[in-house]
Amino acid sequence: MKNFKMVPAVVKSVKTYVVESIPDKLLVSGVEQYCSALIAIGRARLTVNSYVGALARYLDFVVEYVICSLLLGKVAGEMKYEDIVHVFFESLTVGCNSDDEVIRMVCVRLNRRLVKRRTVNVYRSALKFAFEVSDKFVNSTISKMTLLGQGSDKPGIGVPYKSYMEFSRSNSQRIYQTSFLAGCISGGIKGSYVNLLPKYYRGSARHYIGELRLDFHKLLEILPGIKNVRDRCLLALLAAGGERISEALQTLTIDIDPDTNSVLAIDPSNRPSLYYEMGLSVSQVSSLRWKGRKNNSVFLMPPFDKVFWDSYAELLVSDKYPVFDANRRWVTHKFVFRVLKGKTRGQPLALASEGVIRKMFKRLLKKYNIVNVSPHDIRHCYVTFLIHEVPVGDRRGFGVEVASDLVSHVKLESTLVYDHLDRSTAHADIEDGYKKIGYHPEMLKP
Repeated sequence: MKNFKMVPAVVKSVKTYVVESIPDKLLVSGVEQYCSALIAIGRARLTVNSYVGALARYLDFVVEYVICSLLLGKVAGEMKYEDIVHVFFESLTVGCNSDDEVIRMVCVRLNRRLVKRRTVNVYRSALKFAFEVSDKFVNSTISKMTLLGQGSDKPGIGVPYKSYMEFSRSNSQRIYQTSFLAGCISGGIKGSYVNLLPKYYRGSARHYIGELRLDFHKLLEILPGIKNVRDRCLLALLAAGGERISEALQTLTIDIDPDTNSVLAIDPSNRPSLYYEMGLSVSQVSSLRWKGRKNNSVFLMPPFDKVFWDSYAELLVSDKYPVFDANRRWVTHKFVFRVLKGKTRGQPLALASEGVIRKMFKRLLKKYNIVNVSPHDIRHCYVTFLIHEVPVGDRRGFGVEVASDLVSHVKLESTLVYDHLDRSTAHADIEDGYKKIGYHPEMLKP
């Protein structure tokens, strides 16, 4: 960002960020209240940080849009909020390919890159909530916004909502007898917000199933050679159980039973009191993610299961396994995978930044010339191997239906997205079949 920067701050006992202008270092009013509102409704810390970053980039875009409009001789005094929101989302989805020369100039100055649809939805949710909690623009009759709060001592961010209140006779009587606030608490007022932010979608919603980027046999080759026992144990669990990275990182020691060789994946929302007893805060518990599974049992596939159990037993007795944190205090949580060093030593790796985990994963596999992969590619490798290659009696592969149940997908359609066909293997199978029936290339010659 050119005009603003995010400054670390503590809001409601949660480590987050506020927005500061450059170069005069003035705090942008309303951002701290925005963080407080997000924390009050139970948003996770990572979500709060993402939303603040999205809001800061929106403000940065508004400033640059005004500057570029003036440089190009455009009128930049007053603008409808629909217009500024529209051009902002256009910069996200089209960027330098826009027909608007102002947008093109802004994207060049901000080095703006195109973002995915999922990221656009994050921006949209962040701005929606920012507009909703902004008490400066409650009056829905205002049809225009003044960019950067011209005529005011605080920067403004727009008027995207109109509020409609519906009163029934019984609700009105309850409000008159008690109070407006009491009526709200008891559900006497039905308030609906009309979202005027535009939706932008790029491309089709259909999944594109590309080539498998991580080979099962290559993964089996490199796993025993990983020296860091924690990383080896984590990758072995991903390869043996096909878990999502969030599920694996949130595994507790009580979820693993070496006697029965069983591993469970539990929804964090089903046991919040357990996390509180471990010393986790409300924000940290809210940060634990869960996408959903058909059942809690994790199917561990040979031969990766042996690598996992050996690595897990080695991890628990390793001298590098942190039982004390950076402040030499006893680690009270039961997360298996922990930060090994630094100021956050001993803390659950599940609470670390997702970017840190991805960098660790890429750095680990780069030593073996494996690039452009993510932890989720191991899940794709797991499902593909179950469907096509795992030895089952005299044949290979369980098929889609059995694999869907083993990977614990709720819908069969979800498993089809993970089904990558290895063309070289298919070609070899065809050749083997032709050899069995006596086919020879000379038979095709005239």
